[in-house]
Amino acid sequence: MAKHSVIISEGKVKKIKDEFFIDSNRLSEELSLLAKNEKSDCVVRAFMTTLDISYDSAHYWVKKYLNREDGKGTFTRKYIGNIIGKTKNYNRISIYGVSEKYKFGKLEKAKLLKNKNYKKRDVSYTVKSFMETHPKGKYVLIVKGHALGLVNGVLYGNSDEQYKGFKRVIQYVIKVGK
Repeated sequence: MAKHSVIISEGKVKKIKDEFFIDSNRLSEELSLLAKNEKSDCVVRAFMTTLDISYDSAHYWVKKYLNREDGKGTFTRKYIGNIIGKTKNYNRISIYGVSEKYKFGKLEKAKLLKNKNYKKRDVSYTVKSFMETHPKGKYVLIVKGHALGLVNGVLYGNSDEQYKGFKRVIQYVIKVGK
């Protein structure tokens, strides 16, 4: 697949181009009263965007299958087995791949994520490199302590991630859809 640049420089500052980024926090709060009273809900927002469902539906689904408590973060890795192979809103959920460092437990048999731009050694993707090499499809990207949605090349995350989130290393990727 052809690589395209998702980064632009504004003086000394680099950021994800506006056409490749949406603030999922702002989006969810515009669409849901529940979202306005939540915190630590990145997994809810990532599944909201990738499953193309309402915030309230995603909130209920993540609570039910990933054991999320209101106002608290989600231990996605601990409960990942509860959603793999499930279908929601006509979207099948599967593990796309995992970085070598995180290939254990329920992710032990998953495909190894390798950034093909590196030939001399196995290197995992950053958010930026994954975006550039996967412009089509729906993915939940898990980075340290956080989740992001990626839908057809557009990243859904917190507002500050447009400027600094693209450098984060991906631990594992959940594919949503075919």
